[in-house]
Order: sequence, then C-alpha cells, then structure tokens
Amino acid sequence: MNVIGADPHVMYDEKSGYYYCYATSGDSDTGKYFYIYKSKDLVEWEKVGYALDTSINCWGKDWYWAPECYYNPNNEMYYLFYSARINDDLVEEHFENKNYYECAKIGVAVSKSPEGPFINICNKPIDYFPFDKDYLDVDQIYENIFDVRIKEEDLPKGIVGQYIGTIDVNLFFEDERIIMYFSRCCYKNARHDKVLNKFIEESHVCAVELNTEWWFDKDAKMMPTIKEKFINQNNLGTIHRRDGFINIINHSNQPQEWEDGHVNDYELSGGKSPNRRWFEGSTTFTKIINDKKHYFVLYSCNYYVNELYGVGIAYNNEPLGFFTKFKRNPIIKQNPIKSLYSTGHGCLVEKNGESYYVFHGRETKTSDRVIYVGKININSEEDVYVSDIKQCKLVSF
Repeated sequence: MNVIGADPHVMYDEKSGYYYCYATSGDSDTGKYFYIYKSKDLVEWEKVGYALDTSINCWGKDWYWAPECYYNPNNEMYYLFYSARINDDLVEEHFENKNYYECAKIGVAVSKSPEGPFINICNKPIDYFPFDKDYLDVDQIYENIFDVRIKEEDLPKGIVGQYIGTIDVNLFFEDERIIMYFSRCCYKNARHDKVLNKFIEESHVCAVELNTEWWFDKDAKMMPTIKEKFINQNNLGTIHRRDGFINIINHSNQPQEWEDGHVNDYELSGGKSPNRRWFEGSTTFTKIINDKKHYFVLYSCNYYVNELYGVGIAYNNEPLGFFTKFKRNPIIKQNPIKSLYSTGHGCLVEKNGESYYVFHGRETKTSDRVIYVGKININSEEDVYVSDIKQCKLVSF
C-alpha cells in the first residue's frame, strides 16, 4: 500500500530509533490533522495516526498544511510547526482587512511524544505581522488585474504596503541562532511582468530570525517570538505593527523558465484561475564542500497538478539573503516513463552519512499524493543531482 500524504517532513527520533514522517492530511471533520508515519529505513512505513488535536486552543479555520516536527533536548518536548488559515475573528487583527482571503499564519503545538497528540501552545498563531512596505496593491487600481494591460499613469493611484499570508514553515538551527523560513502567499502579491506585460501573482520564500528564549523554556509554554530588529521594521507611521522579513528566493531576482507553469492560467481557464508563480515548501541545510560551509535551500515551483511542478535548489554563503539558483533546475521533476508525477515539497534527511530527500508525488495525473524518497548528491554548488528514487510503502496500519 502507498504512504498517502503531502508536504512530508521527516524527523529522526534518537529515543525510539524511528524516523517519523508528518504530512498534510487535508480537511478534517474530527479536528485532528496531519498524518504520522514511522519507519526504520525511510522506505517501509507504519501508520501511527494524526498529529494535531485542535480541540484545545484552536485558532485555525482550515488550510492545515505542511507540518514540521522538531525535538527540543532542553525540555524533552516535540514541537510541531504548521500553517493554517486563521479564524474569521482574527483576520482583521492580523491583516487590517476582515475580507483578506489567503489569511494563513504559522502555529506551534507541543507533545511529550513524537506520536502526539500535539496541542497548540496558545489560541493564536505566532505573534508576527509581516508587512511588505514596498508592495503596490494593484487590486486598488484595477477591478480585474489579470484582464488589463498596465497603464503607467494609473500606478500612483494604488495603496503602497500590504500584510502577507505565511505558509510552509521550516526552521534552521545553527549555533545559537534559529531562523524561520516560510513562503509568502501569492494573494496580494501581484507583480507586473515586463516581458509578458501582465500581472502575475507570486509566492516567495522568505525568512526571519527568531529569539531563542522559547527554545529553553522548561515548561514548553512559551510561543516562539521574532527578533526585535524585525518588529515594526516596515512601519509606515501607523500604530499597528508592521514587521519585517528577508527575501530568500523569488522570480525576478533570477528568472528560470521552468517557473512559468501557470503564467497563462487566466487566459487558458477562461478567467477562472489567476496567473501565478509559486515558490514554496523550502527546506534549508548546510554542506561542507572542500572545507567550506555552503548553505542550500530546496524548494518547489508551480502547483502540484502542473507538468512543470518540481524541486529546485539554490545556494548561498550565509543563511539570510538572496540565494543563487542552481542553473540546471529542477533537480526533481515528473517522469511519465516511471509513472512519477507531481514531484515536490519535501525535506532533507541524513542517514548513515548520506543525504536523502523525502517528497510527495503521484503515480498518475489524478491519483492521491504519496511519499517518495531519493538520494540527493551535492558535490559542489554546480554539481547536484538526485538518484535512486523509491516509492515509500505502507507495511502496517
């Protein structure tokens, strides 16, 4: 049987000797979310159950996506990070617009066991109000941004600055630093593509540095907080907080052709779908190559039903700042000959000195997303490839 799930994150638990996989499970009528599986070898998996129990401190409405679990040796607790769309009564507080649609935020739940249940630390997401002070809200200019050609004289009519929705959280630990990577939602991020001469909504990979006090909280009751230098960094003279962030990966910084899987969706769908570019599902790690530390980010582009949906990689000499994309991206993509489709959004796992990428894919263009694993080979910043891709199997449930 297949290991069903999307957006997998795998954590090795030294106490039990198992690898635990947490995956998006879709909407729930029971208030429980995120599949849990466990394995000894990353290929054969046992089903454990569900991770998150929202019967206590529930702040999410729906869109429970992309769980990631981290063991904290300071208090021997397990921390589950995830994203969800917030309840209606929280929307105006976080976005200053009660009708903000993609109002996704990041939450944290804890458990004494990697098998859960994970309970939200509090009844709100992380206290973070990311704001793009430079974004021109073209929705204030045009009734339909995908059905017009830009008029330069109209641009000053738009409102500058916009709160952003956040999904696909990933933590990176280094020495005494904790960096939180996330994806900025496409919504309210329409960018004018000068080559195509039209608006395209885009998600970006971004980052913010966290304080560390919460990580040393013996009672596991403290929510993660962002570094003070990011709080109100993007303030435009208002009382409401407008926090900062750092861009990591987007399209305009280094365009690549494979990122354009959905730039004509509005026209092709007869106006039913927006034109978009996605950069999501990031995972950050380091490799020592020729005695030098290199920072890498694996990420997904496009939407999973598209033939160009795949996995890219980028590198940098430090963890905060724009990463340089690998010239031969994507490093994982669909392969109809091997009945492999919708390859994307995974995590890096170290096993016996080797690196593996656990990700979701589909056997056909219409089947459920299931879990795969492949060996990732990084010989240099210009020599990266994935080999020995295997479909994971469910052996006990």
